[in-house]
Amino acid sequence: MYGKSSFINKVSKRNSLKASNKPGVTLKKQWIRLSENIELLDTPGVLWPKFQNNEVALNLAFTGTIKEEILDKEDIAFYLVKYLISNHLDKLCTKYKLDINEIKGKIEKEKDENEIILSIIEACRKIKRNIYERRKNRYEKNIKYITYRL
Repeated sequence: MYGKSSFINKVSKRNSLKASNKPGVTLKKQWIRLSENIELLDTPGVLWPKFQNNEVALNLAFTGTIKEEILDKEDIAFYLVKYLISNHLDKLCTKYKLDINEIKGKIEKEKDENEIILSIIEACRKIKRNIYERRKNRYEKNIKYITYRL
């Protein structure tokens, strides 16, 4: 994901501006000269201080447009999964290697929407944790192998 600072760094082929994949890094206006005739202005992002409703704030949080500290991470995850279940269940299942028929079965059987969402979040977390653990184990084995071979 690119912000203005990342874009300007890329175009200028320099890393003159501090950039991050998180919002709020650029704190003041900065001019970058690309050539004798072209200058680009980097500015802090501007968001209104108060959102009209929680849905606007959540949509911005889903895309990483607002700082993580503004909304509770658990709420963001909960409402994102709720949205994905309703609109992109197939993509959610593909991304986290979930059995779509099993998830559809849970949705049909379970009457409590909150329980459905929480169980899917838990399943996604388990999948990611298993991937992380496998990578960690593989890394540790490689370190041992290299260490003992030296």
